[in-house]
Amino acid sequence: MRSDVTSMTAVLEGFASRTSTSDGRAAERRPVPFPDAVPVEPDPAADDLRPVHDLRDTLRRRRSSLRYAPEPVRTGLILSLLGEVVRRDRDDWGLDAAAGPLEGFVFALRSEDEAPGLYRVTAEGSWHLAGLDALGPVENLGVQREFSTAAGIVALYANLDQADTWAGAHGYRVSASRVAMATYDLNFRIQALGLVGTLFGGFIPSSVHRLVHSDGASRHSLLATTYARPVQD
Repeated sequence: MRSDVTSMTAVLEGFASRTSTSDGRAAERRPVPFPDAVPVEPDPAADDLRPVHDLRDTLRRRRSSLRYAPEPVRTGLILSLLGEVVRRDRDDWGLDAAAGPLEGFVFALRSEDEAPGLYRVTAEGSWHLAGLDALGPVENLGVQREFSTAAGIVALYANLDQADTWAGAHGYRVSASRVAMATYDLNFRIQALGLVGTLFGGFIPSSVHRLVHSDGASRHSLLATTYARPVQD
């Protein structure tokens, strides 16, 4: 192992910079839209939204897991929870206009209500983008094949181009913080309902970049979580 922290220190100090690292013209660019997306209005039952664990028990019981039950999960429930999460990010941070809104993409691999496939969620709504066949080999979604054995994966995306124009490297730091908070928020909500899930940074955006129109700048994945029913030992 290296003990010289000079390089890492320089990186960390660089995050304080608010000078744009690109051309600073993100206002002239927009993430690619989804003209063929089909609106979805998730309407989970009240019983599905009722937590089975309070916050204290959720924090005590939560575990990362790569073992998942084969039963499907209600996709409408995940879309509803994710919608609440990105709206909370919008309201708490108040940075959607300046640094760009967060977007969530749900890869519903085993769905109990909505059709399996790819969904997009923003603070404004939810849309179905593609069927399961369009995703290709689902094991390519993560660096560990076990991630693809979950009922689904949720990846959170940010507009790094707009964040950089707003505040340079500090803008990236803020976007990463927002995504981390949103992903943990979603994961805690999932686990409070008796489901399981694991946060991971090994989502492979290149495997679906054409489907989500990800260019690595105006729409880029920063963190993901699995969701599934727990294995009953």
